[in-house]
Amino acid sequence: MSLFSDWSPYTRFVQQGMTDKPYASGAFTLIAAGPPRLDSTTSLDGDGETFFPIGMVQNFSLSHNRQFNQIFELGSQRSYFVSGRTTGQLSLGRVLYHGPSLLRAMYARMSDGSAPGVVPAVVGTPNSPHNVKIAPGYSNMYLNLASDFFAQPVGLLIKMVDSNENTIGAVYAEACYVPSHSLSVESQGLLVQEQVSVQFERLVPVNINSVPLITGVSGGFVNDIFGAIGLGASASGYQDRTAPNIETGFA
Repeated sequence: MSLFSDWSPYTRFVQQGMTDKPYASGAFTLIAAGPPRLDSTTSLDGDGETFFPIGMVQNFSLSHNRQFNQIFELGSQRSYFVSGRTTGQLSLGRVLYHGPSLLRAMYARMSDGSAPGVVPAVVGTPNSPHNVKIAPGYSNMYLNLASDFFAQPVGLLIKMVDSNENTIGAVYAEACYVPSHSLSVESQGLLVQEQVSVQFERLVPVNINSVPLITGVSGGFVNDIFGAIGLGASASGYQDRTAPNIETGFA
């Protein structure tokens, strides 16, 4: 059946194969700070030595911007496009409930390169690329974004599972820098809130095989679309073999 002959707005959902039980939500989304880049030695098994989970996050957004140059020509109304560079950014909003501040949590694996140093690592093997000259803060409270400590990059892991705890997908933002940070509290409010904007060099997809791709009913809708673009009759078997695998490390 074709895409349009299989379409029935009164009796069917647009995307077939969805169920009422497993679903994604903010409660099943994990954000964790890690090393600046993934490599073949990076462990993704969540042993607590490589990644530091960032709790009390209230909102998260991720976006990409890609430049395009539209070229026109004399004698025609048509145009061409030339693709340019892509930049990525994300933002985090968090409640400072107890323990490390947001900047401290993001840089949990980073430490001072000098001894004894003003910046100890929170978890894992300390990553000491720089001798800190200007202290970012002490103990749990890091607020001084002017510190040369924040001239060093970190990485952020974003992983999503469904309500059955099956992995939906994961990405890793490499070489993250923090251009802005804010902390706010109100006289009539009860919460101390933090917000950061982050720029990253690239987003690395992490290959996940726990939840199969929902392609719709056989012969209809999505199957027709995937077949039309050369991915075969079913897209469920399509995988990017070059992407890292969160269960076994890198492919």
